Amino acid sequence: MASKSNKKLDAETRASRSVATQQKRPTTKVAPGERPKTNPDLFDQGSLTKVTSSLPIWEASNILTQRQQLPWTTDPDGKLIYSREVNDGKGAICFWIADNTEEEHPAALAGAAALAVIDTFDIRAACIHLILAAHASQMERPWEEELVIDDRQIEAYLGLQRRTDKNRREKLALIEEIVKQPCKITTLISWPRYGKRKGFTVEEGRLWHLLGTRHHYQQDNFGNKELTGMSFVVKAGLWAKYFLNEETAQEQELPVNPGVLPKSLLESVMSIWQHRAGAARLMVWLLFKAQFSPQHPLPVRTLLEVAYGVERVHNAQSDNQLRKKLTNTWDEDLLALHDRGWQITFDAETYPVEIQPSGFGRDTSRRPRGFFDQLLKAQLLIAPPESWDTANLPSGEAAEEPVEIEPAVPKLIPEEIKSLRVEKGWSQRKLAMLTGISQGLISMMENGTRTITADNELILRRTFDYF
Repeated sequence: MASKSNKKLDAETRASRSVATQQKRPTTKVAPGERPKTNPDLFDQGSLTKVTSSLPIWEASNILTQRQQLPWTTDPDGKLIYSREVNDGKGAICFWIADNTEEEHPAALAGAAALAVIDTFDIRAACIHLILAAHASQMERPWEEELVIDDRQIEAYLGLQRRTDKNRREKLALIEEIVKQPCKITTLISWPRYGKRKGFTVEEGRLWHLLGTRHHYQQDNFGNKELTGMSFVVKAGLWAKYFLNEETAQEQELPVNPGVLPKSLLESVMSIWQHRAGAARLMVWLLFKAQFSPQHPLPVRTLLEVAYGVERVHNAQSDNQLRKKLTNTWDEDLLALHDRGWQITFDAETYPVEIQPSGFGRDTSRRPRGFFDQLLKAQLLIAPPESWDTANLPSGEAAEEPVEIEPAVPKLIPEEIKSLRVEKGWSQRKLAMLTGISQGLISMMENGTRTITADNELILRRTFDYF
């Protein structure tokens, strides 16, 4: 995965850091004992808030939830890298891991050192990442402006104030740790020129800059100090100039959609992350998938790999005990999603009742012979809870309709669909499963007997770009 894109992001590219990224750390001055003024609460008027759905935010969420399950490789400098190709390898979004949150341009880690940090990543840190993304999405110039958030806001966002299994000190320790984790990710973005659209490069830098942590204490009558709270000063990296700025995103025709972050999703992840980790990963992944390409069936195999990792799914094909355990976990995770309002519809042809979870349609504990191979080829539609409807945003702030990318120049032609499909090693059936477009229609579009509509072109381009 990294071979084609990583060579383009070699020492020459990474060494040419822009002077614009050499930012001085601002300081927030407050009187002793006082808390700095925080950014407005995200959910003070309702259960939804706006967040921009962009690839850097989505992929960073995947790092924090899927951790070592992702296809990490080694870059030309020997550092551990996770990269997501853009436009068939003409560009890439790359991520590295650092071990501190203080240096402006930290050194990325290699091998075991990087994996050790990744292994400490907590699914709950993805919630912090989403909270920061929501705050930054509502700022005019988040790559230049400070974001101030404190423990009280984070507790409210995550539902921690209702937790009785942790005392105050333990809650503060958890908050401080999961705030630091997204700030240990660095990113470099090489976005290619396409037609009349200009390309751009965002030099390697932090995803989020943790500019400062202020600890708040209360002193008793005996002079003893007790930690009572914390405030964090954060700023988005330079990537936000392109992916969180509406004007720039439109100019570059970037795949950026106005979306929503529901408070219920944060609370759900916080409540199930330990005993239903697969369901928690799926919730975060589906938050973005549903906003990038809604109302399209999803391959079960893709969902299994998101929830449990490619290796575990592969091993289950030849290990009967692992296969049973994985399938039972999958069924329980689907029920966990359903119990939290996700709308699940099984494809009648590929996902028949006899292999569905017993809580949905199957009325026996036994599954038919060969069910796992059938499950891997199945599809289902997972739609967000109805309460996530953007019409429920407060003060009439319904999110705009998703901004569709204008058809690129030149327009997608029949020969190009087939060429891109063959290059990916996909059959027409595989492309149909990934896009939700029927195999027959794909065949007709490829041979030129059916017009390629703007909607289908958008779906095809997003599929070729993502998978």
